[in-house]
Amino acid sequence: MIQLIDLCKTYPSPEGEVVALQDVSLTIPDGTIYGIIGLSGAGKSTLVRCINLLERPTSGQVLIDGEDITALPRKKLLELRRSVGMIFQNFNLLEQRTVEANVRFPLELVHMPREETDARVSELLELVGLADKAKSYPSQLSGGQKQRVAIARALATKPKYVLCDEATSALDPATTDAILDLIKDINRKLGVTVVVITHEMRVVESICTHVAVIDNSRIAEEGSVSDVFSFPQSDIAKQLIIPNLIRSLDGGDGTKLRLVFNGEQSDEPIISALAMECRVAVNILYADTKNIDGKTFGHMVITVPAEKSDTVRRYLDEHKVSYREEV
Repeated sequence: MIQLIDLCKTYPSPEGEVVALQDVSLTIPDGTIYGIIGLSGAGKSTLVRCINLLERPTSGQVLIDGEDITALPRKKLLELRRSVGMIFQNFNLLEQRTVEANVRFPLELVHMPREETDARVSELLELVGLADKAKSYPSQLSGGQKQRVAIARALATKPKYVLCDEATSALDPATTDAILDLIKDINRKLGVTVVVITHEMRVVESICTHVAVIDNSRIAEEGSVSDVFSFPQSDIAKQLIIPNLIRSLDGGDGTKLRLVFNGEQSDEPIISALAMECRVAVNILYADTKNIDGKTFGHMVITVPAEKSDTVRRYLDEHKVSYREEV
């Protein structure tokens, strides 16, 4: 388990201190895919680099399996880093090394015997679907293939944790989906805890079980993805999760409601049953569904005549459909 306690990080500048992180406290449970999302400059990349002390916090604690790694001597810190792999946005491959040599590199640093190294490299290239590219060089690979090499390299020392810093932001949508599927598969097969840093809500929706939203160097909101997706509380979470379109839709003289389907009622004819049973005209302004952790979640924005709004609310309450009035 990773625990961050009152983490702060500041940088000096000619104009004074720049605060990158302020009083950040998080618990990342083992076996999860934990998303940290925020706008550019919010502090999310600094946060993930503090987890393995690529950036040393100004104050606060980073606990990995109960041990405060900020207090470790250099030798023990280097040993601990073998249990924390990292995947970068720009791949960071060694251009003069082949694919297999890139994956081999972390194992050379820990002086693993050659026979074991060969077996591990072969296993990892098979896992990421690049067994046929072992002798290729990074310049001969696509962006998605380069990221697969980076993933294999991050897994070389059999880490318990993998940190992904905007690992898909340089990729096209189709390649992004393939890489996200691979990360999810690795989490499921190997039990590796994955921390995903991203500015894209669709990345969080695709693979994460938990999410923290960071804004202006602080954690604005955290929880399960389904809870935060359904009813974001903070302004920044609403901005990231609820499209501007929803907030700008004109409900006219009626009452505008945002319905959230929690993965159980998504296949039920709620709206048609509502219209017939309550004898109310329902105007659908917006609808969208997403697959989160294997379940279908969705937003729907409707308007109903103001004089019928109480009847509609009672119906939704009786059928356990979550909703909020949008203004």
